[in-house]
Amino acid sequence: MVDNPWDVTSPDAPVRLFCLPWAGGSAVTYQRTWPRALAPDVDVHAVELPGRGIASDVPPVRRLEELLDFLLPRIAPSVDRPYAVFGHSMGAALALEIVRRLTAAGLPEPVRVFVSGSAVPGRAPRAARPLHELPENEFRAWLRDTGGTPAEVFRNPELLDHLSPLLRADFELCHFYRPTPGAPLGCPLTAIGGDADPYVSVDALAGWSELTTGPFDRLVLGGGHFAFQDHLDRVHTYIATALRHTVRDLAR
Repeated sequence: MVDNPWDVTSPDAPVRLFCLPWAGGSAVTYQRTWPRALAPDVDVHAVELPGRGIASDVPPVRRLEELLDFLLPRIAPSVDRPYAVFGHSMGAALALEIVRRLTAAGLPEPVRVFVSGSAVPGRAPRAARPLHELPENEFRAWLRDTGGTPAEVFRNPELLDHLSPLLRADFELCHFYRPTPGAPLGCPLTAIGGDADPYVSVDALAGWSELTTGPFDRLVLGGGHFAFQDHLDRVHTYIATALRHTVRDLAR
């Protein structure tokens, strides 16, 4: 068993929320505001991926199976109470794959799943040219246009030089990722997205309804691919309320 490497933020909370980052993202994005915003009802665990943060000494991985082999031993010991998962973009696919791995190992399903900025895995159109193969100037231009990389990163050439290989590894993983077949979940599922997201339409969000036999809803926000970041207060309120109701229903 691997010790849980993530801080416990609200140890007495009735539900635990695992937050999974997008390509190039890090746990720190969630750690800045999510634990405080969701306390004391939700214990937030910001999941760190190889090559960054507390896992910076681990080389980034380029294939899903290798990533799951890294994450599962670190997550499974913390599935000791009702739990939920949140993932944005690449993190949404990771959330689904992690849940399928956990349940296949005999652990319980989450009480709720939140996916953001993602079509159903395997249904999004593929780029004509894989992102990880773009020349560096085109790759950086794409990152700037997408809006998920903080502006200060582009003002720090050394930091961008450090992040570029990490981002390319994540995009290579996404390019070769194929979803694991599995039965629909039985828990509530919410798909979150921006009404002007150039990569995931509002209609594409509805496809997630096919991945659960439980209740499904959409939270549509104003903005692009990272709309959830622009409306964090609303997202936090939605998640806190949804989990409070879910836990209340479980206690009946």
